[in-house]
Amino acid sequence: MTGMQFYNEGIWSNSIAVKINGEQLYGNRIPLNREIEITLQQPTGFVPDKKKNVFIGAEYSLVSSKGEVLRTIPNLLFQNEAKGFAPKELKEVVLKFGIAEGVIQPNSKATVRIRIFDLKGTKQLRLDYPVSISYPKEMIYFTTSIQTIKAPPGSMCMTTDLKPKSIAFSLDTTVKAESKMAYLNMDISKIAGADVIGMMQGKDYFWVYDSSFKEIKIKETLLKKTGGAMEGGNVNSTIKIPFRLKTDKTKGYTVRYRWESADKRQVMDIITTTAL
Repeated sequence: MTGMQFYNEGIWSNSIAVKINGEQLYGNRIPLNREIEITLQQPTGFVPDKKKNVFIGAEYSLVSSKGEVLRTIPNLLFQNEAKGFAPKELKEVVLKFGIAEGVIQPNSKATVRIRIFDLKGTKQLRLDYPVSISYPKEMIYFTTSIQTIKAPPGSMCMTTDLKPKSIAFSLDTTVKAESKMAYLNMDISKIAGADVIGMMQGKDYFWVYDSSFKEIKIKETLLKKTGGAMEGGNVNSTIKIPFRLKTDKTKGYTVRYRWESADKRQVMDIITTTAL
């Protein structure tokens, strides 16, 4: 829900969240001068010692939009370097950091980079979290009700205060507006908790990545058709996302689509790796 990218290089966690004061963020707008937590549920892949303790390091870097390293902390978990983590302590591993005023200006964009690594081995997990710095006193949105929605293999859907019944993907090469482009067709059916007016007033975003997760800038816009009850009831939405040229036969594109309601209380985030 935050747009964080994960690179599993031998270490993994099935649940990773960004929190402030115990409340979970579902966007990438974060404040200055606040303690931010990244929590990992039951991370695996570390080499245990004879007592089954594992030794975890977590390197933190803040990188500007120009690629400048603004801040680095070699190990956020330095207090556990000597004793490690007992098995019961792996239920939730918490990484804490903050961004001080003066390091970066409000409304600036940056990337928080975290490298979780095995102090006794060679495996690691890399997290890239693109962030935007909020203004002082700006409202930051939290949730306690993120849902993971059933989606086709190779894809994931997470929502707050919405629940689509089904999601289907297909390839569309018939769009006349941009005749050179192939589109990922995304049919989202029976979205409970939404209405047509609210869906139309919300904002749509999308990102496209190649097989190495390098972002590809797409100048064409997405197409959208929404139907259903004007007030309450279920809504159907068809999204067409341009992701490659028709002549490009490269496989393994990753497409991310995000919809936010006008008040940012409702969010739908869908990611799929397509072989279309």
